Amino acid sequence: MPKIQLEILIGEARWRKIPKLAARLKKAAATIPSHLPKKLRLNANVVVLLTSDAEMRRLNRDFRGKNQPTNVLSFPTFAPRELPNMGKKSAQILLGDIALGYQYIVVESKNTHKILINHACHLLIHGILHLFGYDHVSGPKAVRMETLEQEIMRGLGLPDPYAMPQPKERKAR
Repeated sequence: MPKIQLEILIGEARWRKIPKLAARLKKAAATIPSHLPKKLRLNANVVVLLTSDAEMRRLNRDFRGKNQPTNVLSFPTFAPRELPNMGKKSAQILLGDIALGYQYIVVESKNTHKILINHACHLLIHGILHLFGYDHVSGPKAVRMETLEQEIMRGLGLPDPYAMPQPKERKAR
């Protein structure tokens, strides 16, 4: 079965404090092709930059014209229509680059009561699906992408990223 291999670059030191993060991200990426249509099952490399909000703001401004930080950005190497032929031409392709913003993701995790490492895995999966041409702008395409994300997370034994966990109730004293 084809796999996606990650090259992880750390531009924000606080990412290093998350135990087993690199291993979890690599495992999540490696399982994605088994959930894709056969024509998209490629051996691919993805470069992931674990960075700060300041860098995410710069990337978002320079590449998308939005002067604000965000959680994940994807930079595909190929147009989606090119991908089905790529597996036939090359044993390994550079699928693209992804950037994840530390502070933004930490705040999102806290605000939605999600475990940080699980949320980071979900956003990596989300970003890689963008590299394959999946989109969440319109109704049917959004449902297809969201369903695929849920399926991949479930396959990893992780919670549904779109279910809103309830905050833990305090024990009565």
